[in-house]
Amino acid sequence: MRKRLISLGCCLLSSLTAFPGESPGEAKNIYGVLMQGIVDGDRSVFEDVGTEQFRKQMTPELFQAAQIEIGDRLRQGFQSVYLGKVAKNGREIFLWKIIILQSPDELLATLILENNKVVGFFFQ
Repeated sequence: MRKRLISLGCCLLSSLTAFPGESPGEAKNIYGVLMQGIVDGDRSVFEDVGTEQFRKQMTPELFQAAQIEIGDRLRQGFQSVYLGKVAKNGREIFLWKIIILQSPDELLATLILENNKVVGFFFQ
């Protein structure tokens, strides 16, 4: 459950200070919206950009747990570094390294898109 919780994601566009690797435009925009949603505690953005299946999986309880787990750390400030993209089974998988400012912690964010809709978003 914890892994699934973290997998649903977060967002802070205003604290995004860097995208050193140039990421594809739409994926970058969606990633920013999701990160901002986590930081702001706004679950509705996940519904706006996700597939029907993703929206069903993003329960209020799951979102709240992800926001508590990751949102607090992101609100302290972070940088995102785009790592690249992999195509698999008609889906695009985008990876970002998240550096938590004032902490030794780093996270790996994975955004999975199909037809520019979020199929999955999780952190490791």
